[in-house]
Amino acid sequence: MTVPVQPDRPQARQWLAEELSRPEYRQSQGSWLVRAWTWLWDRLERVSVPGIGTGWTSVVVVVVLLVLLVVAVHLVGGPLRRSARQGPAEPVFEAAPEPASAHFARADAAAAAGDHALAVAERFRGLVRSLEERALVETRPGGTATEIASTAALALPDCADALARAARSFDDVRYGGRPASARADEDLRAVVAQVARARPVVPA
Repeated sequence: MTVPVQPDRPQARQWLAEELSRPEYRQSQGSWLVRAWTWLWDRLERVSVPGIGTGWTSVVVVVVLLVLLVVAVHLVGGPLRRSARQGPAEPVFEAAPEPASAHFARADAAAAAGDHALAVAERFRGLVRSLEERALVETRPGGTATEIASTAALALPDCADALARAARSFDDVRYGGRPASARADEDLRAVVAQVARARPVVPA
């Protein structure tokens, strides 16, 4: 008897079911595997894609669509979960006002100790205080990072993107539960330096 090289779908399904029903499979994996495979195969064989009909092509199309759906859910669900975890915006400062130099000193000490989350938080607070000391933003005890960055961008338009990035980093680390890194602190250092060099623009 010559074994067919390319069996049709019913024959292939039968061979697979027979293989999975062997004692070694039942002992290690249980007979539910055979039933699950048969159930799934039956459902896939009945799938009909308009313009294609049923068969292997339809099965492949359905599998590809399912994979794309899983990827889309993952891509969309990540930001949504992060947003839900972050919750409402919180104020930047939680204590009495201090000069920018005090915040920068604490940020440097935290970075040296490996506490990058505290370093990012204190460095951004120092950035905000430096903007207040230059009279580029008003002192707002309840101001959020995004609000302050948006206000500062009006006077420092060339730094708008950097300020927005710094505000997101602060919110993500301080209130969003994201782990901080040395790279995040270094990026914030660069923003502080850029803002310090920038010359304010007087609104028309």
